[in-house]
Amino acid sequence: MKNPFLKTLPQLLEYKGRLTVAAIAALVSALSFGAGITVLPVILKLFLRDGQTLRTLVDSFVAERTQPGPTLATFRDNGLWVAAHAPEDRLQGVMVAFVALGALTIFGAAANYLHELLTIGVVLRLASRWRARIYHRLLHAPMLELIRTGYSDYISRLTFDTKQLSSGYRAVLSTAVEKLLKAMVGLVAAFIIDWQVALVATLGVPVLLLIMQRFGRIIKKSSRRAMRQRGRIMGVLGESLSGQRVVKVHNAEGYERRRFARANRRLLYAELRSRQARALAGPLVESLTLIGILIVATGTMALVFKQEKSPENAMAVLIALGLVANGLRPLTRLHTTIQEATAAAERIETAMLLPNEPVTSTASAHLPKLPRHSRSVRFEDVTFGYTSEKPPAVAHVTLEIEHGQMIAVVGGNGSGKTTLLSMLPRLIAPDAGRVLIDGTDIATVNLRSVREQMGVVTQHAILFEGSIADNIAYGRRHVPMQHIVDAAKTAYADEFVQALPQGYDTMLAEGGEGLSGGQRQRLCIARAILRDPAILILDEATSQIDADSEAKINQAIRAVRVGRTIFIIAHRLSTVIDADRNVDMAEGSIADQAAS
Repeated sequence: MKNPFLKTLPQLLEYKGRLTVAAIAALVSALSFGAGITVLPVILKLFLRDGQTLRTLVDSFVAERTQPGPTLATFRDNGLWVAAHAPEDRLQGVMVAFVALGALTIFGAAANYLHELLTIGVVLRLASRWRARIYHRLLHAPMLELIRTGYSDYISRLTFDTKQLSSGYRAVLSTAVEKLLKAMVGLVAAFIIDWQVALVATLGVPVLLLIMQRFGRIIKKSSRRAMRQRGRIMGVLGESLSGQRVVKVHNAEGYERRRFARANRRLLYAELRSRQARALAGPLVESLTLIGILIVATGTMALVFKQEKSPENAMAVLIALGLVANGLRPLTRLHTTIQEATAAAERIETAMLLPNEPVTSTASAHLPKLPRHSRSVRFEDVTFGYTSEKPPAVAHVTLEIEHGQMIAVVGGNGSGKTTLLSMLPRLIAPDAGRVLIDGTDIATVNLRSVREQMGVVTQHAILFEGSIADNIAYGRRHVPMQHIVDAAKTAYADEFVQALPQGYDTMLAEGGEGLSGGQRQRLCIARAILRDPAILILDEATSQIDADSEAKINQAIRAVRVGRTIFIIAHRLSTVIDADRNVDMAEGSIADQAAS
Protein backbone atom coordinates (compact mmCIF):
# COMPACT_ATOMS: atom_id res chain seq x y z
CA MET A 1 0.00 0.00 0.00
CA LYS A 2 1.34 3.40 -0.93
CA ASN A 3 2.55 5.57 1.92
CA PRO A 4 -0.32 7.97 2.85
CA PHE A 5 2.11 10.85 3.37
CA LEU A 6 3.72 10.33 -0.04
CA LYS A 7 0.23 10.29 -1.60
CA THR A 8 -0.29 13.85 -0.38
CA LEU A 9 2.96 15.22 -1.84
CA PRO A 10 1.49 15.92 -5.32
CA GLN A 11 -0.58 18.62 -3.58
CA LEU A 12 2.67 20.60 -3.41
CA LEU A 13 2.63 20.99 -7.19
CA GLU A 14 -0.12 23.56 -6.76
CA TYR A 15 2.70 25.89 -5.67
CA LYS A 16 5.25 24.85 -8.29
CA GLY A 17 6.27 28.45 -9.07
CA ARG A 18 7.30 29.18 -5.49
CA LEU A 19 8.91 25.76 -5.12
CA THR A 20 10.94 26.23 -8.31
CA VAL A 21 12.42 29.47 -7.00
CA ALA A 22 13.01 27.81 -3.62
CA ALA A 23 14.81 24.88 -5.28
CA ILE A 24 17.06 27.27 -7.22
CA ALA A 25 17.86 29.13 -4.00
CA ALA A 26 18.68 25.82 -2.25
CA LEU A 27 20.97 24.84 -5.14
CA VAL A 28 22.78 28.18 -4.97
CA SER A 29 23.22 27.73 -1.21
CA ALA A 30 24.61 24.21 -1.73
CA LEU A 31 27.01 25.35 -4.46
CA SER A 32 28.26 28.10 -2.19
CA PHE A 33 28.84 25.47 0.50
CA GLY A 34 30.74 23.26 -1.96
CA ALA A 35 32.82 26.17 -3.21
CA GLY A 36 33.71 27.01 0.37
CA ILE A 37 34.92 23.42 0.92
CA THR A 38 37.24 23.66 -2.11
CA VAL A 39 38.87 26.74 -0.53
CA LEU A 40 39.92 24.65 2.50
CA PRO A 41 42.99 22.96 0.89
CA VAL A 42 44.29 26.38 -0.13
CA ILE A 43 44.00 27.72 3.44
CA LEU A 44 45.61 24.57 4.89
CA LYS A 45 48.52 24.72 2.46
CA LEU A 46 49.10 28.38 3.24
CA PHE A 47 49.17 27.50 6.93
CA LEU A 48 51.20 24.30 6.82
CA ARG A 49 53.69 24.72 3.97
CA ASP A 50 56.55 27.15 4.34
CA GLY A 51 57.24 29.20 1.25
CA GLN A 52 53.80 28.65 -0.24
CA THR A 53 51.89 31.77 -1.27
CA LEU A 54 48.54 32.24 -2.91
CA ARG A 55 50.32 33.23 -6.15
CA THR A 56 52.42 30.02 -6.29
CA LEU A 57 49.38 27.87 -5.45
CA VAL A 58 47.30 29.39 -8.24
CA ASP A 59 50.18 29.15 -10.67
CA SER A 60 50.80 25.46 -9.92
CA PHE A 61 47.07 24.73 -10.10
CA VAL A 62 46.82 26.25 -13.57
CA ALA A 63 50.00 24.58 -14.75
CA GLU A 64 48.82 21.11 -13.61
CA ARG A 65 45.41 21.34 -15.23
CA THR A 66 46.09 22.85 -18.66
CA GLN A 67 47.24 21.20 -21.85
CA PRO A 68 47.65 22.65 -25.36
CA GLY A 69 44.37 23.52 -27.06
CA PRO A 70 42.20 26.60 -27.76
CA THR A 71 39.83 26.25 -24.77
CA LEU A 72 42.45 25.21 -22.27
CA ALA A 73 44.75 27.90 -23.56
CA THR A 74 42.11 30.50 -22.72
CA PHE A 75 41.73 28.93 -19.27
CA ARG A 76 45.50 29.02 -18.83
CA ASP A 77 45.70 32.69 -19.88
CA ASN A 78 42.96 33.67 -17.41
CA GLY A 79 44.55 31.56 -14.70
CA LEU A 80 47.89 33.18 -15.26
CA TRP A 81 46.22 36.58 -15.00
CA VAL A 82 44.77 35.57 -11.64
CA ALA A 83 48.16 34.22 -10.53
CA ALA A 84 49.85 37.42 -11.53
CA HIS A 85 47.52 39.46 -9.34
CA ALA A 86 47.51 37.07 -6.37
CA PRO A 87 49.39 38.39 -3.29
CA GLU A 88 52.83 36.98 -2.58
CA ASP A 89 52.61 37.61 1.16
CA ARG A 90 51.33 34.51 3.02
CA LEU A 91 49.21 36.49 5.51
CA GLN A 92 47.62 38.49 2.70
CA GLY A 93 46.91 35.26 0.85
CA VAL A 94 45.20 33.77 3.92
CA MET A 95 43.15 36.95 4.32
CA VAL A 96 42.06 36.78 0.66
CA ALA A 97 41.06 33.13 1.13
CA PHE A 98 39.14 34.00 4.31
CA VAL A 99 37.35 36.88 2.55
CA ALA A 100 36.39 34.51 -0.28
CA LEU A 101 35.16 31.94 2.24
CA GLY A 102 33.15 34.60 4.12
CA ALA A 103 31.62 35.95 0.92
CA LEU A 104 30.55 32.45 -0.12
CA THR A 105 29.05 31.87 3.35
CA ILE A 106 27.05 35.11 3.27
CA PHE A 107 25.88 34.46 -0.29
CA GLY A 108 24.85 30.91 0.61
CA ALA A 109 23.06 32.10 3.77
CA ALA A 110 21.06 34.66 1.77
CA ALA A 111 20.02 31.97 -0.72
CA ASN A 112 19.13 29.64 2.17
CA TYR A 113 16.97 32.38 3.73
CA LEU A 114 15.04 32.76 0.47
CA HIS A 115 14.62 28.99 0.29
CA GLU A 116 13.31 28.78 3.88
CA LEU A 117 10.99 31.76 3.40
CA LEU A 118 9.36 30.28 0.31
CA THR A 119 9.05 26.72 1.59
CA ILE A 120 7.57 27.75 4.95
CA GLY A 121 5.04 29.89 3.08
CA VAL A 122 4.07 26.91 0.90
CA VAL A 123 3.74 24.64 3.96
CA LEU A 124 1.50 27.11 5.78
CA ARG A 125 -0.71 27.60 2.72
CA LEU A 126 -1.05 23.86 2.13
CA ALA A 127 -1.82 23.21 5.81
CA SER A 128 -4.53 25.86 5.61
CA ARG A 129 -6.01 24.16 2.56
CA TRP A 130 -5.98 20.78 4.29
CA ARG A 131 -7.84 22.25 7.26
CA ALA A 132 -10.41 23.72 4.88
CA ARG A 133 -10.79 20.40 3.03
CA ILE A 134 -11.23 18.38 6.21
CA TYR A 135 -13.75 20.90 7.58
CA HIS A 136 -15.67 20.81 4.30
CA ARG A 137 -15.76 17.02 4.43
CA LEU A 138 -16.87 16.94 8.08
CA LEU A 139 -19.51 19.58 7.43
CA HIS A 140 -21.02 17.57 4.58
CA ALA A 141 -20.55 14.10 6.08
CA PRO A 142 -23.60 12.18 7.29
CA MET A 143 -24.27 13.04 10.93
CA LEU A 144 -24.34 9.37 11.86
CA GLU A 145 -20.75 8.85 10.69
CA LEU A 146 -19.52 11.63 12.98
CA ILE A 147 -21.55 10.37 15.92
CA ARG A 148 -20.12 6.86 15.64
CA THR A 149 -16.47 7.99 15.63
CA GLY A 150 -16.87 11.01 17.87
CA TYR A 151 -16.64 14.69 17.07
CA SER A 152 -13.57 15.26 19.25
CA ASP A 153 -11.47 12.77 17.31
CA TYR A 154 -12.23 14.55 14.05
CA ILE A 155 -11.47 17.93 15.64
CA SER A 156 -8.11 16.49 16.67
CA ARG A 157 -7.46 15.44 13.08
CA LEU A 158 -8.27 18.92 11.83
CA THR A 159 -5.99 20.66 14.35
CA PHE A 160 -3.19 18.40 15.62
CA ASP A 161 -2.86 16.05 12.66
CA THR A 162 -2.71 18.80 10.04
CA LYS A 163 0.05 20.42 12.12
CA GLN A 164 1.96 17.13 12.13
CA LEU A 165 1.42 16.80 8.38
CA SER A 166 2.77 20.31 7.78
CA SER A 167 5.86 19.39 9.83
CA GLY A 168 6.40 16.53 7.38
CA TYR A 169 6.05 18.89 4.41
CA ARG A 170 8.54 21.29 5.93
CA ALA A 171 10.95 18.45 6.62
CA VAL A 172 10.79 17.35 2.97
CA LEU A 173 10.87 20.79 1.36
CA SER A 174 13.26 22.53 3.71
CA THR A 175 15.44 20.11 5.65
CA ALA A 176 15.67 17.31 3.08
CA VAL A 177 16.25 19.50 0.03
CA GLU A 178 18.73 21.83 1.70
CA LYS A 179 20.73 19.19 3.60
CA LEU A 180 20.77 16.61 0.83
CA LEU A 181 21.89 19.15 -1.77
CA LYS A 182 24.65 20.36 0.52
CA ALA A 183 25.65 16.77 1.27
CA MET A 184 25.80 15.91 -2.43
CA VAL A 185 27.80 19.02 -3.29
CA GLY A 186 30.06 18.43 -0.28
CA LEU A 187 30.71 14.84 -1.35
CA VAL A 188 31.45 15.98 -4.89
CA ALA A 189 33.93 18.51 -3.50
CA ALA A 190 35.48 15.77 -1.32
CA PHE A 191 35.84 13.48 -4.37
CA ILE A 192 37.44 16.32 -6.31
CA ILE A 193 39.98 16.87 -3.54
CA ASP A 194 40.74 13.13 -3.05
CA TRP A 195 38.40 10.49 -4.48
CA GLN A 196 39.98 7.52 -2.68
CA VAL A 197 39.40 8.90 0.81
CA ALA A 198 35.87 10.05 -0.08
CA LEU A 199 34.97 6.63 -1.48
CA VAL A 200 35.89 4.89 1.78
CA ALA A 201 33.64 7.32 3.69
CA THR A 202 30.48 6.31 1.83
CA LEU A 203 30.70 2.58 2.66
CA GLY A 204 28.78 2.89 5.95
CA VAL A 205 25.76 4.75 4.54
CA PRO A 206 23.60 1.61 3.84
CA VAL A 207 23.96 0.51 7.48
CA LEU A 208 22.75 3.89 8.70
CA LEU A 209 19.75 3.76 6.36
CA LEU A 210 18.70 0.33 7.65
CA ILE A 211 18.87 1.53 11.27
CA MET A 212 16.81 4.64 10.47
CA GLN A 213 14.18 2.53 8.70
CA ARG A 214 13.82 0.27 11.76
CA PHE A 215 13.35 3.22 14.09
CA GLY A 216 10.90 4.76 11.64
CA ARG A 217 8.47 1.84 11.98
CA ILE A 218 8.50 2.11 15.77
CA ILE A 219 7.97 5.88 15.67
CA LYS A 220 5.06 5.68 13.21
CA LYS A 221 3.22 3.13 15.36
CA SER A 222 3.70 5.08 18.59
CA SER A 223 2.76 8.36 16.88
CA ARG A 224 -0.52 6.89 15.66
CA ARG A 225 -1.31 5.80 19.23
CA ALA A 226 -0.51 9.27 20.57
CA MET A 227 -2.79 10.91 18.01
CA ARG A 228 -5.72 8.73 19.08
CA GLN A 229 -5.13 9.76 22.68
CA ARG A 230 -5.11 13.44 21.65
CA GLY A 231 -8.56 12.93 20.17
CA ARG A 232 -9.79 11.45 23.45
CA ILE A 233 -8.36 14.22 25.55
CA MET A 234 -10.11 16.74 23.28
CA GLY A 235 -13.39 14.97 24.03
CA VAL A 236 -12.88 15.14 27.81
CA LEU A 237 -11.84 18.79 27.58
CA GLY A 238 -14.82 19.77 25.44
CA GLU A 239 -17.35 18.00 27.67
CA SER A 240 -16.03 19.39 30.95
CA LEU A 241 -15.64 23.00 29.76
CA SER A 242 -18.90 23.23 27.82
CA GLY A 243 -20.77 21.66 30.73
CA GLN A 244 -19.28 23.83 33.46
CA ARG A 245 -22.68 24.70 34.94
CA VAL A 246 -23.40 21.04 35.62
CA VAL A 247 -19.85 20.39 36.83
CA LYS A 248 -19.92 23.22 39.36
CA VAL A 249 -23.47 22.68 40.61
CA HIS A 250 -22.71 19.00 41.26
CA ASN A 251 -19.34 19.77 42.87
CA ALA A 252 -17.82 17.46 40.29
CA GLU A 253 -14.57 19.35 39.75
CA GLY A 254 -12.66 16.53 41.44
CA TYR A 255 -14.29 13.91 39.21
CA GLU A 256 -13.56 15.87 36.04
CA ARG A 257 -10.01 16.55 37.22
CA ARG A 258 -9.43 12.82 37.71
CA ARG A 259 -11.03 12.00 34.37
CA PHE A 260 -8.80 14.50 32.61
CA ALA A 261 -5.77 13.22 34.55
CA ARG A 262 -6.43 9.68 33.27
CA ALA A 263 -6.70 10.85 29.67
CA ASN A 264 -3.68 13.11 30.09
CA ARG A 265 -1.66 10.24 31.59
CA ARG A 266 -2.53 7.93 28.69
CA LEU A 267 -1.46 10.65 26.24
CA LEU A 268 1.79 11.14 28.15
CA TYR A 269 2.58 7.40 28.05
CA ALA A 270 1.86 7.26 24.32
CA GLU A 271 4.05 10.29 23.65
CA LEU A 272 6.85 8.92 25.84
CA ARG A 273 6.94 5.71 23.79
CA SER A 274 7.34 7.80 20.66
CA ARG A 275 9.98 10.00 22.25
CA GLN A 276 12.03 6.99 23.39
CA ALA A 277 12.51 5.91 19.82
CA ARG A 278 13.20 9.46 18.69
CA ALA A 279 15.66 10.09 21.50
CA LEU A 280 17.59 6.89 20.76
CA ALA A 281 17.65 7.32 16.98
CA GLY A 282 19.68 10.57 16.98
CA PRO A 283 22.53 9.55 19.36
CA LEU A 284 22.79 6.09 17.80
CA VAL A 285 23.15 7.44 14.27
CA GLU A 286 25.55 10.15 15.45
CA SER A 287 27.69 7.59 17.31
CA LEU A 288 27.84 5.33 14.27
CA THR A 289 28.71 8.34 12.13
CA LEU A 290 31.53 9.32 14.48
CA ILE A 291 32.88 5.75 14.48
CA GLY A 292 32.73 5.82 10.69
CA ILE A 293 34.64 9.10 10.58
CA LEU A 294 37.32 7.66 12.90
CA ILE A 295 37.67 4.63 10.65
CA VAL A 296 37.94 6.90 7.63
CA ALA A 297 40.48 9.07 9.45
CA THR A 298 42.58 5.97 10.20
CA GLY A 299 42.47 4.90 6.56
CA THR A 300 43.31 8.42 5.50
CA MET A 301 46.37 8.53 7.73
CA ALA A 302 47.50 5.22 6.24
CA LEU A 303 47.19 6.70 2.75
CA VAL A 304 49.13 9.79 3.82
CA PHE A 305 51.92 7.91 5.57
CA LYS A 306 52.31 4.97 3.17
CA GLN A 307 51.34 6.39 -0.23
CA GLU A 308 52.66 9.89 0.40
CA LYS A 309 49.36 11.60 -0.30
CA SER A 310 49.03 15.32 0.35
CA PRO A 311 48.25 15.71 4.08
CA GLU A 312 46.53 19.04 3.37
CA ASN A 313 44.19 17.43 0.84
CA ALA A 314 43.50 14.51 3.20
CA MET A 315 42.75 16.88 6.04
CA ALA A 316 40.51 18.96 3.79
CA VAL A 317 38.59 15.80 2.81
CA LEU A 318 38.12 14.89 6.47
CA ILE A 319 36.90 18.40 7.29
CA ALA A 320 34.56 18.30 4.29
CA LEU A 321 33.16 14.93 5.31
CA GLY A 322 32.78 16.17 8.87
CA LEU A 323 30.79 19.17 7.62
CA VAL A 324 28.66 16.88 5.45
CA ALA A 325 28.02 14.49 8.37
CA ASN A 326 27.13 17.41 10.64
CA GLY A 327 24.78 18.74 7.96
CA LEU A 328 23.14 15.33 7.70
CA ARG A 329 22.40 15.17 11.44
CA PRO A 330 18.94 16.75 10.96
CA LEU A 331 18.15 13.93 8.52
CA THR A 332 17.90 11.55 11.48
CA ARG A 333 15.09 13.78 12.79
CA LEU A 334 13.76 14.09 9.26
CA HIS A 335 13.03 10.37 9.10
CA THR A 336 11.17 10.38 12.42
CA THR A 337 9.24 13.51 11.42
CA ILE A 338 8.13 11.88 8.18
CA GLN A 339 7.00 8.77 10.05
CA GLU A 340 4.91 10.93 12.40
CA ALA A 341 3.53 12.80 9.38
CA THR A 342 2.67 9.43 7.81
CA ALA A 343 0.64 8.47 10.88
CA ALA A 344 -1.15 11.83 10.69
CA ALA A 345 -1.74 11.40 6.95
CA GLU A 346 -3.40 8.03 7.59
CA ARG A 347 -5.90 9.63 9.98
CA ILE A 348 -6.52 12.56 7.63
CA GLU A 349 -7.02 10.15 4.75
CA THR A 350 -9.67 8.33 6.78
CA ALA A 351 -11.46 11.62 7.42
CA MET A 352 -11.29 12.53 3.73
CA LEU A 353 -12.88 9.19 2.86
CA LEU A 354 -16.03 10.03 4.80
CA PRO A 355 -19.02 9.85 2.47
CA ASN A 356 -20.83 13.02 1.49
CA GLU A 357 -24.47 13.48 2.24
CA PRO A 358 -26.68 13.27 -0.86
CA VAL A 359 -27.35 17.01 -0.51
CA THR A 360 -23.85 17.71 -1.83
CA SER A 361 -23.64 15.01 -4.47
CA THR A 362 -24.05 15.58 -8.18
CA ALA A 363 -26.55 12.73 -8.39
CA SER A 364 -28.81 14.35 -5.80
CA ALA A 365 -28.65 17.69 -7.57
CA HIS A 366 -30.22 16.10 -10.65
CA LEU A 367 -33.04 14.46 -8.70
CA PRO A 368 -36.49 16.08 -8.89
CA LYS A 369 -37.39 18.63 -6.23
CA LEU A 370 -40.01 17.82 -3.66
CA PRO A 371 -43.09 20.04 -4.08
CA ARG A 372 -44.21 21.89 -0.98
CA HIS A 373 -45.87 19.53 1.45
CA SER A 374 -49.67 19.70 1.28
CA ARG A 375 -51.18 16.24 1.91
CA SER A 376 -49.52 13.82 4.34
CA VAL A 377 -46.39 12.54 6.03
CA ARG A 378 -45.98 8.78 6.35
CA PHE A 379 -43.43 6.60 8.11
CA GLU A 380 -43.77 3.23 6.42
CA ASP A 381 -42.39 0.29 8.45
CA VAL A 382 -39.18 2.18 9.26
CA THR A 383 -36.38 0.55 11.25
CA PHE A 384 -33.08 2.07 12.32
CA GLY A 385 -30.21 1.04 14.61
CA TYR A 386 -27.14 3.06 15.53
CA THR A 387 -25.04 -0.10 15.83
CA SER A 388 -25.60 -3.69 14.80
CA GLU A 389 -24.82 -4.93 18.31
CA LYS A 390 -27.72 -3.21 20.07
CA PRO A 391 -31.50 -3.48 19.53
CA PRO A 392 -32.70 -0.95 16.92
CA ALA A 393 -33.59 2.52 18.19
CA VAL A 394 -36.69 2.44 15.96
CA ALA A 395 -38.29 -0.88 14.99
CA HIS A 396 -41.00 -1.33 12.34
CA VAL A 397 -42.82 1.95 12.95
CA THR A 398 -45.70 2.87 10.69
CA LEU A 399 -47.33 6.24 11.23
CA GLU A 400 -49.30 8.57 8.96
CA ILE A 401 -50.10 12.25 9.67
CA GLU A 402 -52.36 14.49 7.65
CA HIS A 403 -51.17 17.90 6.52
CA GLY A 404 -51.90 20.64 9.03
CA GLN A 405 -52.03 18.37 12.05
CA MET A 406 -50.07 18.87 15.25
CA ILE A 407 -48.71 15.57 16.54
CA ALA A 408 -47.24 15.11 20.01
CA VAL A 409 -44.68 12.30 20.20
CA VAL A 410 -44.19 11.28 23.83
CA GLY A 411 -42.32 8.55 25.64
CA GLY A 412 -39.45 7.90 28.00
CA ASN A 413 -35.79 8.46 27.31
CA GLY A 414 -34.47 6.07 24.69
CA SER A 415 -37.92 5.30 23.32
CA GLY A 416 -36.90 6.42 19.79
CA LYS A 417 -38.77 9.75 19.55
CA THR A 418 -35.88 11.90 18.34
CA THR A 419 -34.50 9.13 16.13
CA LEU A 420 -37.84 8.73 14.37
CA LEU A 421 -38.26 12.43 13.63
CA SER A 422 -34.59 12.76 12.58
CA MET A 423 -35.59 10.68 9.56
CA LEU A 424 -37.85 13.48 8.28
CA PRO A 425 -35.05 15.90 7.30
CA ARG A 426 -33.03 12.77 6.49
CA LEU A 427 -30.41 13.46 9.16
CA ILE A 428 -30.41 9.69 9.37
CA ALA A 429 -31.73 7.28 6.77
CA PRO A 430 -33.80 4.26 7.83
CA ASP A 431 -32.13 0.87 7.56
CA ALA A 432 -35.45 -0.47 6.31
CA GLY A 433 -38.75 1.08 5.31
CA ARG A 434 -39.50 4.48 3.77
CA VAL A 435 -40.35 8.03 4.75
CA LEU A 436 -42.97 9.51 2.43
CA ILE A 437 -44.06 13.13 2.08
CA ASP A 438 -47.22 13.50 0.01
CA GLY A 439 -46.68 9.92 -1.20
CA THR A 440 -43.09 10.61 -2.40
CA ASP A 441 -40.18 8.70 -0.90
CA ILE A 442 -37.80 11.45 0.26
CA ALA A 443 -34.84 9.23 -0.69
CA THR A 444 -35.80 9.69 -4.36
CA VAL A 445 -35.88 13.49 -4.44
CA ASN A 446 -33.36 16.32 -4.05
CA LEU A 447 -32.36 16.37 -0.38
CA ARG A 448 -31.93 20.14 -0.28
CA SER A 449 -35.53 20.59 -1.43
CA VAL A 450 -36.65 18.33 1.46
CA ARG A 451 -34.75 20.27 4.09
CA GLU A 452 -35.90 23.62 2.76
CA GLN A 453 -39.38 22.63 3.92
CA MET A 454 -38.24 21.78 7.44
CA GLY A 455 -37.93 23.92 10.54
CA VAL A 456 -36.28 22.28 13.54
CA VAL A 457 -35.98 23.58 17.10
CA THR A 458 -33.91 21.36 19.38
CA GLN A 459 -33.92 20.97 23.16
CA HIS A 460 -30.64 22.87 23.43
CA ALA A 461 -30.87 26.31 21.88
CA ILE A 462 -28.06 26.51 19.31
CA LEU A 463 -26.90 30.05 18.63
CA PHE A 464 -23.83 31.11 16.66
CA GLU A 465 -21.30 33.89 16.78
CA GLY A 466 -22.80 37.04 15.31
CA SER A 467 -25.67 39.43 15.89
CA ILE A 468 -29.19 38.49 16.88
CA ALA A 469 -30.35 39.35 13.37
CA ASP A 470 -27.67 37.06 11.89
CA ASN A 471 -28.82 34.21 14.10
CA ILE A 472 -32.48 34.59 13.14
CA ALA A 473 -31.54 34.75 9.46
CA TYR A 474 -29.02 31.88 9.79
CA GLY A 475 -28.67 29.93 6.54
CA ARG A 476 -30.59 32.54 4.52
CA ARG A 477 -28.86 35.35 2.66
CA HIS A 478 -30.14 38.82 1.88
CA VAL A 479 -33.24 38.56 4.06
CA PRO A 480 -35.01 41.92 4.49
CA MET A 481 -34.79 43.22 8.03
CA GLN A 482 -38.55 43.51 8.27
CA HIS A 483 -38.92 39.77 7.72
CA ILE A 484 -36.49 39.12 10.57
CA VAL A 485 -38.45 41.42 12.87
CA ASP A 486 -41.77 39.82 11.85
CA ALA A 487 -40.40 36.35 12.64
CA ALA A 488 -39.18 37.59 16.02
CA LYS A 489 -42.57 39.11 16.78
CA THR A 490 -44.31 35.85 15.91
CA ALA A 491 -41.93 34.00 18.25
CA TYR A 492 -42.53 36.59 21.01
CA ALA A 493 -38.85 37.55 20.89
CA ASP A 494 -39.15 41.12 19.56
CA GLU A 495 -39.99 42.59 22.96
CA PHE A 496 -36.78 41.55 24.73
CA VAL A 497 -34.64 42.14 21.62
CA GLN A 498 -35.84 45.74 21.32
CA ALA A 499 -35.01 46.25 25.01
CA LEU A 500 -31.33 45.47 24.35
CA PRO A 501 -29.06 48.51 23.81
CA GLN A 502 -28.24 47.56 20.21
CA GLY A 503 -31.45 45.69 19.43
CA TYR A 504 -31.09 43.24 16.57
CA ASP A 505 -27.46 44.30 16.07
CA THR A 506 -26.54 43.00 19.54
CA MET A 507 -23.58 40.65 19.22
CA LEU A 508 -24.07 37.35 21.01
CA ALA A 509 -21.41 35.73 23.16
CA GLU A 510 -20.49 32.08 22.62
CA GLY A 511 -23.64 29.95 22.75
CA GLY A 512 -25.81 33.01 23.37
CA GLU A 513 -24.49 33.57 26.90
CA GLY A 514 -26.12 36.62 28.49
CA LEU A 515 -29.62 35.64 27.39
CA SER A 516 -31.98 33.47 29.39
CA GLY A 517 -32.82 29.96 28.27
CA GLY A 518 -36.30 31.06 27.20
CA GLN A 519 -34.93 34.01 25.23
CA ARG A 520 -32.44 31.81 23.39
CA GLN A 521 -35.14 29.30 22.59
CA ARG A 522 -37.47 31.99 21.23
CA LEU A 523 -34.69 33.20 18.92
CA CYS A 524 -34.36 29.63 17.65
CA ILE A 525 -38.12 29.49 17.03
CA ALA A 526 -37.90 32.80 15.17
CA ARG A 527 -35.16 31.29 13.02
CA ALA A 528 -37.41 28.33 12.20
CA ILE A 529 -40.42 30.60 11.49
CA LEU A 530 -38.38 32.75 9.09
CA ARG A 531 -37.86 29.67 6.92
CA ASP A 532 -41.66 29.44 6.48
CA PRO A 533 -41.46 25.64 6.90
CA ALA A 534 -44.16 23.30 5.75
CA ILE A 535 -43.09 20.89 8.50
CA LEU A 536 -42.03 22.15 11.94
CA ILE A 537 -40.27 19.84 14.42
CA LEU A 538 -39.97 20.91 18.06
CA ASP A 539 -37.71 18.50 19.93
CA GLU A 540 -38.43 19.15 23.63
CA ALA A 541 -38.13 22.86 22.91
CA THR A 542 -39.73 23.86 26.23
CA SER A 543 -38.14 21.32 28.56
CA GLN A 544 -35.54 23.69 30.05
CA ILE A 545 -37.34 27.02 30.32
CA ASP A 546 -39.61 28.77 32.80
CA ALA A 547 -43.42 28.80 32.71
CA ASP A 548 -43.65 32.33 31.28
CA SER A 549 -41.30 31.51 28.38
CA GLU A 550 -43.16 28.25 27.81
CA ALA A 551 -46.47 30.09 27.59
CA LYS A 552 -45.06 32.51 25.03
CA ILE A 553 -43.58 29.67 23.00
CA ASN A 554 -46.94 27.89 23.03
CA GLN A 555 -48.57 31.11 21.78
CA ALA A 556 -45.95 31.25 19.02
CA ILE A 557 -46.74 27.66 18.02
CA ARG A 558 -50.45 28.43 17.85
CA ALA A 559 -49.67 31.47 15.68
CA VAL A 560 -47.78 29.46 13.08
CA ARG A 561 -49.59 26.12 13.10
CA VAL A 562 -52.06 26.98 10.35
CA GLY A 563 -51.01 25.41 7.06
CA ARG A 564 -48.16 23.48 8.65
CA THR A 565 -47.63 19.97 9.94
CA ILE A 566 -46.09 20.17 13.39
CA PHE A 567 -44.33 17.45 15.38
CA ILE A 568 -43.69 18.08 19.07
CA ILE A 569 -41.48 15.88 21.22
CA ALA A 570 -42.33 16.72 24.82
CA HIS A 571 -42.78 15.51 28.35
CA ARG A 572 -45.03 18.27 29.69
CA LEU A 573 -48.78 18.01 29.11
CA SER A 574 -48.95 21.81 28.91
CA THR A 575 -46.89 21.63 25.73
CA VAL A 576 -48.93 18.93 23.99
CA ILE A 577 -52.40 20.01 25.15
CA ASP A 578 -53.09 21.63 21.75
CA ALA A 579 -51.97 18.56 19.80
CA ASP A 580 -54.44 16.85 17.48
CA ARG A 581 -53.01 13.42 18.30
CA ASN A 582 -50.64 11.93 20.87
CA VAL A 583 -48.24 9.17 19.79
CA ASP A 584 -46.76 7.23 22.70
CA MET A 585 -43.48 5.43 21.95
CA ALA A 586 -41.70 2.76 23.97
CA GLU A 587 -38.55 0.77 23.11
CA GLY A 588 -38.51 1.99 19.53
CA SER A 589 -42.12 1.16 18.71
CA ILE A 590 -45.48 2.89 18.92
CA ALA A 591 -47.14 1.72 22.12
CA ASP A 592 -50.31 3.76 21.71
CA GLN A 593 -51.77 6.69 19.82
CA ALA A 594 -54.95 8.62 20.39
CA ALA A 595 -56.63 11.90 19.56
CA SER A 596 -56.24 14.62 22.19
